[in-house]
Amino acid sequence: MLSKCANPLCLARFRYLHEGRIFNIELKTESSNYSLQPRIEHFWLCESCAQVMKVVWEDGEVKTRPRYLALPAAKRVPQPQQEREVA
Repeated sequence: MLSKCANPLCLARFRYLHEGRIFNIELKTESSNYSLQPRIEHFWLCESCAQVMKVVWEDGEVKTRPRYLALPAAKRVPQPQQEREVA
């Protein structure tokens, strides 16, 4: 059952479905016959965390990641100085 935001740094409590975002993550676990059985688990991010984060299954565990990758700062290429003739 969902009780709080999936972001470990956030203390927001789950109260209503329309507040935030629900993520349905398919977890692959081994069963007794050694085959992978998919299992769906639900994770909730509060409204403010859902604007900048997402919940993902990565390296065998559920993690929160930035929703958008930050682009590296643009490097300015120095342009050659052109001499201007002054009239």
